[in-house]
Amino acid sequence: KQKKITQGRQYINDYVDQIVRERKTDPARASKVDLLSCMLDGVDRESGEQLEDLTIRLNIVTFLIAGHETTSGLLSFAIYFLLHHPDVLARAYEEVDRVLTEEPTFEQIHQLQYLLQILKETLRLYPTAPFFTLAAYEDTVLGGKYFIPKDQPVQLLLPSLHRDPAIWGPKAHEFNPDNFAPDLEEKRPVNAYKGFGNGQRACIGRQFALQEAVLVLALVLQRFRLVDIHQYKLHLKQSLTIKPGDFQIKLQRRPVDEAKKQSAAQPVAEATRPAAPARQRPTHGTPLLVLYGSNTGSSEAFARQVAEDGDARGFQTEVAELDAFVGKLPRQGAVLVFSSSYNGAPPDNAVKFCQWLESAETLQGVKFGVFGCGNRDWAASYQQVPKQIDQRLEALGAERVIGRGEGDARGDFDGHFSNWYAPLWAELAARLGIEESLEAEAKGDLYEVEFLEQKRENPFVAAFGARPMTVVENREIFQSPERSARHIEVVLPEGMNYRIGDHLGVVARNSAGLVKRAANRFALDPEARIRIKKKGTTKTLLPIDQVVPLGEILSEYVELQDVATRKHIKIMAENTPCPPEQRNLQALVSEDERYAREVLAKGKSVLDLLEDHPSCQLPFNLFLEMLAGLRPRYYSISSSPLSSERICSITVGVLNDPARSGKGRYQGTCSNYLAGLKKGQQVYAFVRENHPNFHLPEDSAKPVLMVGPGTGLAPFRGFLQERSALQAQGETLGKALLFYGCRHSKQDYAYETELQEFVEHGVCQLVTAFSRENEQKVYVQHRVLENKELVWQLFEDGGTVYICGDGGKMAPDVRRAFAQIHQEKTGQDAQAAEDWLKGLETSGRYMVDVWSST
Repeated sequence: KQKKITQGRQYINDYVDQIVRERKTDPARASKVDLLSCMLDGVDRESGEQLEDLTIRLNIVTFLIAGHETTSGLLSFAIYFLLHHPDVLARAYEEVDRVLTEEPTFEQIHQLQYLLQILKETLRLYPTAPFFTLAAYEDTVLGGKYFIPKDQPVQLLLPSLHRDPAIWGPKAHEFNPDNFAPDLEEKRPVNAYKGFGNGQRACIGRQFALQEAVLVLALVLQRFRLVDIHQYKLHLKQSLTIKPGDFQIKLQRRPVDEAKKQSAAQPVAEATRPAAPARQRPTHGTPLLVLYGSNTGSSEAFARQVAEDGDARGFQTEVAELDAFVGKLPRQGAVLVFSSSYNGAPPDNAVKFCQWLESAETLQGVKFGVFGCGNRDWAASYQQVPKQIDQRLEALGAERVIGRGEGDARGDFDGHFSNWYAPLWAELAARLGIEESLEAEAKGDLYEVEFLEQKRENPFVAAFGARPMTVVENREIFQSPERSARHIEVVLPEGMNYRIGDHLGVVARNSAGLVKRAANRFALDPEARIRIKKKGTTKTLLPIDQVVPLGEILSEYVELQDVATRKHIKIMAENTPCPPEQRNLQALVSEDERYAREVLAKGKSVLDLLEDHPSCQLPFNLFLEMLAGLRPRYYSISSSPLSSERICSITVGVLNDPARSGKGRYQGTCSNYLAGLKKGQQVYAFVRENHPNFHLPEDSAKPVLMVGPGTGLAPFRGFLQERSALQAQGETLGKALLFYGCRHSKQDYAYETELQEFVEHGVCQLVTAFSRENEQKVYVQHRVLENKELVWQLFEDGGTVYICGDGGKMAPDVRRAFAQIHQEKTGQDAQAAEDWLKGLETSGRYMVDVWSST
């Protein structure tokens, strides 16, 4: 038997190797675009290496076995169930005939929701890979009674999990595709269904397999009738996977007009709708105070949107920063609070409010609601400040008029806000005793655009307190052909100072290519001069009633690459006369999964969608209204004023990657703008103190531990420059340990020479992690654990920890490494380690300055 297996394996290997050799010598190779071509021609963007022939062979065999065996088994089980459930089969035929055209499109395949439910339900009852194996990281007890020792393999049998009546109901053994209706699927525990495996080693081909299976099943149903000629009784055949054994059916081609009749029977939605009657603004005049705490503008944008909508509904609205209402929350009307967190601390304009709230005595009579903006990449402090505000207001006797909402910038931010916003006005009317209808006054367009022939100066940067700074150096610090990072130095204007650890806020510009794309979509000349007239009281930073070049507006005032919201897409649909394109836009608004898949996941902007839907006749003034104001970008300053008082530097990773939409490349707005600046050119920027206090201890003899992989090294270059200057002044330096990581020591090792000089002069100790140089990836958290004796001694000596870089993975992994060291050194449990870390944070000895990796 083993000899037969060996012979079979050798036959497959020889056959695949022959395919590879033939493709390499094929004269038409360049014209063939498939997986084999991708593997032969692809170049690793970090190492510049190509796949070896052995690796290509192993991947092909994997695709052949894992990609064919499981999907064919899934389709076989699905067809078996369809033949034994004629009601389900009828619904499947109906959906296929309604959605598919003679030549199905990619978009149509994604509209086959019921077919997808059929396949998921099939995998529930008969997962083609019916078990997977797990092992415990450490000794543990499951369910309070099953002891599992460390490294003990445990097999999870999926049919038992998938047929648990506690989850799937008393009919768990019956085939019912409605088990995967979107609303039921969303409510179900995430670990109740594991048809594609579990965790990091779950099937990477899940979406490909489902899409492939939906396509095949749809084409079969579109063209054929299924006939069970043998009255088949299910029995299983098992090899690597399970499948129906000896299952044969007959296919009869469907009459040409059968599908057409089915499709014609479906009602067609009207492409146009009657104009809504004009509505008058309600006149009840109830006070509505909308407060925000915001560093980057997201919370403020939501606050102003709600205030504007409240005004249209007859409220007497006021918008202000949280700090403006310390000690004076009104008892009349309602107060809505929008706030974010910054590494667990309040935004700059909410610090005083939060401090007052902790010491306030009573807020009886205040009616409130809270919506928090956050990002789950910062798991430890996600929604921390909004939660504290909400809980404290309630504890002080205030009345909550609407439940706290959470917006996650890592996910469907706009959808989270929309879900919280939907019942807002009805809740306010009920809680405030407003009997008048709160239907909003009919709104007109916000902007009116007039094209003129004059010039004017640009006051935009004054809104941020930005000032012109001259670039004196802009150099590449990586040696990689695929990745770029720039060291940029600017001269600070008189009166502007900085400290190590501060941020430089940069006012960027959209690229000329992006501006040209936007202008071309509206058939406009970027050199044309326009005047913008504003209606209403909505705050804007656009130059109103001034003559401005169109290209300047698009370059310097608005964000052109923000992801389109449902509200934007709805307006686009209303301005699209082509029925198919209009229906597609409407589906993006109404179908959450589709919006998440086709807009959110691909990062599509309003401009991207306009190019995808050429019949959309969106007026330019509405396009302008959709765009957020251009936001400053913040970079950690990578120098010390003790080294050069008037010159500060930043370290910029240049984002220039293939676009997630699949069209061209995505270029980061600010990083590419900065990368293109020449020596002597000016950039508008401003210094912002890092909050919380991300600076070296006042006592230079105190030990410090720094973790900064990639461009997270930036503030620590400033720290080390400062320590070097203090050393030259005769100051005593405490121990300093820097963990620095990058991919390759010869490609993206930033400031290598400088760091070695700091080490040689006793300014710090340096531990490096090069993640792509060996077969096993090594990151900074691994180096932390390897140097646990040194790390623990720094903690014992009263050292302060500083972490800068990716907040999604690196910072949490480093935190876990510190916790593990604490457990090993003290013998205490995980909760004690977490309490210890929180104590370090409270005392200012654990400081983080991180950003999102998404």
